[in-house]
Amino acid sequence: MIIFPIVFRNLLSGLIFREKLKSKKIYKTILLAFLIVGCTSTDPALKVMNLGAAKNTVQAYYESGEFDRECAKIIDDAIDQINEIKLSGKSAVVFDIDETALSNYEYTKEIGFGYVYKLWNEWQQKGIAPAIKDTKRFYDYLLSKNIHIIFITGRIAEVAEATKRNLIEQGYEKFDALIIRSDNEHKIPAAEWKSSQRKELVSKGYNIIACIGDQTSDLVGGNTGIKIKLPNYLYLLD
Repeated sequence: MIIFPIVFRNLLSGLIFREKLKSKKIYKTILLAFLIVGCTSTDPALKVMNLGAAKNTVQAYYESGEFDRECAKIIDDAIDQINEIKLSGKSAVVFDIDETALSNYEYTKEIGFGYVYKLWNEWQQKGIAPAIKDTKRFYDYLLSKNIHIIFITGRIAEVAEATKRNLIEQGYEKFDALIIRSDNEHKIPAAEWKSSQRKELVSKGYNIIACIGDQTSDLVGGNTGIKIKLPNYLYLLD
């Protein structure tokens, strides 16, 4: 059975469903868009969009330049805020990877804006996701200020080498650490796991002045500094 967890945040009403991937012991909470093709809701308060129309709307958002414009403004604001901070020798910014440092948009569009675990892992193993240009601009700015860079990602251990290679080839060549979930950490909710990793970084002496991500779970739980939230209209994680 193929499950399509399509998410069009701010466009559709939705319901939460939990997909349990038994073979890999992975739990992922996804916002499943409440899309009914060819049906009319009896509830006038419920806004239902045709699935094809919703996909076209999201595609237009990414390909019209609106995504780039929104990211540019967010990064400009983040740079302005960091310029006001008194930095130390251990000042650091934590980056998420998917839909933050690297874009999976073309892959996601190619499979119909769905999610298939096996295909997702195969895509990550290729290590060819392009950099999100304004995130890369932010990264370059941070390096110019001698701010430490740390990547924390929910990706799994088997794609660690491909992920590292992908980052380096896309220009993210200098960073202190790439933190990836170990095999026994898959069941931990994303927010809890990322928060614990930031806490450990602080215990090692880092002063986290900002976190940048595309999910709320990238930015909650303490030790975040400035919270920099990029738009993601492709999917929603817990």
